[in-house]
This record gives sequence, C-alpha cells and structure tokens, in this order.
Amino acid sequence: MILGEFMLKVNRWPQMHFTAIESEQRDAGIEIYAIDCTNQTKSRLLIYCTPDAQHAAVMTTHFRTWLEKANRGRTLRQEKAEAPAAVMAAQHPPQRAAAC
Repeated sequence: MILGEFMLKVNRWPQMHFTAIESEQRDAGIEIYAIDCTNQTKSRLLIYCTPDAQHAAVMTTHFRTWLEKANRGRTLRQEKAEAPAAVMAAQHPPQRAAAC
C-alpha cells in the first residue's frame, strides 16, 4: 500500500476521525486497523492484511506516520473552512468599479 491509497481509505468516511492504528492476529495472518474512538463505540476500519508479523510491524509504523499526516491535513482543512466570513472579508475587501 502507498500513501495515496491509505489517504483514500481513511478519508472515505469524513464523519469518522481515526486516531490510532492497531493490529490483530487472525487465522490467515495479521490484520491492521485504523481506529476511531471519538464516539461511545469503537469503530475499526480494516486497512491491511499480511501473513508476515515482521511486515505487519513495518506497515503499522508507516500507517501511524501516515495517520498523523492525514489528521494534520484534516485539522488544517477544518480551520480553513471555519474561518469567520468577517475575517475573510476584512483581509480581502470587495473592489468596486469606479464611477464615470
């Protein structure tokens, strides 16, 4: 998996806020999940499967780094969207056409 694929997966559900990465041993190997604990229930999004424990550890490290990056971008987008209109108007006053 590459960063772009990871970002698509975690950003597919904008109402969810993933805050952690966890792995779990299963019969077929190791499953890696993005975790959302912001609501009363814990939501898990399966993001990767591998039969190799060493590979799972490496990918988990990548996913944690990528999740931090995704959350920073999300925070910046929210701050930009929530900027008061008055502040935006003060920074860029409308230009009026000169009267002839």
